[in-house]
Amino acid sequence: MKIGIISDIHANLHALESIAKDMDSEGIEEVWCLGDTINYGAFPNECCQWVTENVSNYILGNHELMLLGLASVENRYVNECLEWTKIVIKEKYIEYFASKSVINSLADITLVHDNPLSPGSMKYILTREDAEKVLLKSRAHICFFGHTHIPIGYRLSTIGAEVIKTPTYTIDSRKHLVNPGSVGQPRNGLPLASYIIFEGNTLILKRIEYNVKEAAKAIIEANLPTIMAARLLKGI
Repeated sequence: MKIGIISDIHANLHALESIAKDMDSEGIEEVWCLGDTINYGAFPNECCQWVTENVSNYILGNHELMLLGLASVENRYVNECLEWTKIVIKEKYIEYFASKSVINSLADITLVHDNPLSPGSMKYILTREDAEKVLLKSRAHICFFGHTHIPIGYRLSTIGAEVIKTPTYTIDSRKHLVNPGSVGQPRNGLPLASYIIFEGNTLILKRIEYNVKEAAKAIIEANLPTIMAARLLKGI
């Protein structure tokens, strides 16, 4: 089965539509989402609608937890976006999120938004040292995670957590930790949406162009913090 793995849409409909179009062209049969569909962007309801209609396995992100009153952060811009989202989002999508979990295991695969050792904690996996701790303690053969908005893969080796450096990779018997990056707010310096194709023992990272200027314009027109528009344009 050809699976599309996405994360961190962040209400960016322009990016999501480009990803969805590419997944259609790739013949994706199932979509898994690692959370954070809402906040930052101007289209939470439209993105939530797509998710509820197309995603077969959804994991709660920290922004959904904040929407549900189960988490909080001390960040002015995040909270301004959250208050706006609370006003505009439809109740049925709040109910959808309330029915989901912060982690899910499928045979030897784990899906989580932030960190499988403490799901829902908002703890980042940003370094090889962070990844090594997870790989040593995790029971899963493959763990897919989001939260950092940076596409990257690690595998457990004799040197600890080894970074996977190729966009196409064949999974072997070692433990793996893989992040598809962000659909709607990339933070690796490239204003491109990203996702992963997972088929059999093969992973393919794809980066997709979208209309970044229109997505940024929509944020400003919605009177959301302008910093969110600026971040999109720079991919940070």
